[in-house]
Amino acid sequence: MAGKNRIIKAVLIAAIPALLSQARADEGRLVYLNPFTVAASSFDDSEWAPEPEPSAVSDGDFNTRWSSVMGKDNEWIYLDFGKQKTVTEVIIYWERAYATEFEIQSSDDAMNWKTIARVKNGKGEKETVSVPKTTAQYLRLVGLKRVNPDWGFSVWEFEAYGPPELNPQDFPVEEVFPGRRPREEVKLVMEEPVRSPGAIGPGEFQKGVNYSSYNEVDLALQESDEILAYLKTMNVTDVCIIVTWYQDSLESMSMSPDAVGGRTPRDEALIHAINKAHSLGFKVMLKPHIDIQSGEFRGDIPGEEEWFGNYGDFILKYAGIAQKFNVELFCIGTELSGTPTKWEPNWRKIIKDIRAVYSGPITYAANWDEYKYVPFWNDLDYMGIDAYFPLTNKNEPSKEELLVAWKREADNIENFLKKKGINKPVIFTEAGYASSDGANKRPWEVTSKTEDQREQADCLDALMTVMTNRVWFSGLYVWNVFPQDISSPLGFPVKGKLAEKILADWYAKLK
Repeated sequence: MAGKNRIIKAVLIAAIPALLSQARADEGRLVYLNPFTVAASSFDDSEWAPEPEPSAVSDGDFNTRWSSVMGKDNEWIYLDFGKQKTVTEVIIYWERAYATEFEIQSSDDAMNWKTIARVKNGKGEKETVSVPKTTAQYLRLVGLKRVNPDWGFSVWEFEAYGPPELNPQDFPVEEVFPGRRPREEVKLVMEEPVRSPGAIGPGEFQKGVNYSSYNEVDLALQESDEILAYLKTMNVTDVCIIVTWYQDSLESMSMSPDAVGGRTPRDEALIHAINKAHSLGFKVMLKPHIDIQSGEFRGDIPGEEEWFGNYGDFILKYAGIAQKFNVELFCIGTELSGTPTKWEPNWRKIIKDIRAVYSGPITYAANWDEYKYVPFWNDLDYMGIDAYFPLTNKNEPSKEELLVAWKREADNIENFLKKKGINKPVIFTEAGYASSDGANKRPWEVTSKTEDQREQADCLDALMTVMTNRVWFSGLYVWNVFPQDISSPLGFPVKGKLAEKILADWYAKLK
């Protein structure tokens, strides 16, 4: 027995260095300081704004966020711990609207604030800020300068950490939010192609939505997969996936993925979304966009020989992806209104080059006031229109007035087809309405701060009532759906609104 005890004692003594090492590691590990409440100075009310919920920055969910009012500096959000806690580190997970300069401040009464850290060269994404050991009830993040003067400040998570011995009632973040997955930790992989559910057949109506991402990884997240699955409940059969490159100004000769704001989906994320859509039985249109960093309209790009050379490289890259990953329809351009007539030979060359790379059908998405001036419709398989036609000059038009307006536009399209001898099916590559008062007057934007779900629903219903009686009309891609469950009381998404059922019912009865 004595010999056995000596063996046990020896094992315990041998284990002491490892136990001490683990204890020292645990002592150095900070705990997450869970706030009691959260308050913010303002909220974004744009069409893509998140819920005006300040606690989104402390819920462990990287799909919810706080976003301040657009175009203003010195906006803030603070954590109220309910009692004094000791902070030594702060981590901020920024959305693309990050602060290039910001302060971390502390207070005991939420009125008198002391700056404990200032960052003058913020880089966005995940920023870890060490602060002097500070004991306080309130901790505030103040955005001093925005990365984009047109944006606000937007934060996924605002986290405070401190020593466990000084915060005995708090725990490591992994215990507070088990299984959470910060966006920068998403591992993108290049997937193999998933088989297409089949080509778009002659006379087949494309019951579509535009699926638009302005983030590098969103399309690869589980949340995106869940939104795609939700679209099945709306009887959607076709998904138009949008990927956007940017040029600095209208006169710029080149375009590239967005390196500053991270708004261009990575190839791996795009391919994942294509594959996921196919696995769910959706047919896919791939629709690459060009936008302007300065905020000007892409339709005002004048085009030059050099610009077309670079645009050709851009569009052929995605034509190659469309071919390899079995995309059923490819859009060669969107709303580039200033170029089709003046640069017709360049467009015909691009069409020829795309045909050499991509074997499926192709279209072009003309703006609503552009389609009559596109000279190459007969070179394409579908005539595409982004159908944001102004309908009336009233804020609250009657259903009959909306029907009359859509009949007018349908007649205009039909007369154009006959006059030009265009025997192509027509699809609305984009069409939609904000759920705000007066949306029918300028359908391409949110025109009011007053919510009006009925007008949005009536406009879509009138569109479908009129257009589905025209034999040449072959599909609608509603604008728009994001790869996150974003609440947009004034914006275009229809989820949870009156228009959702209108659209689902129309799609259910169309073949």
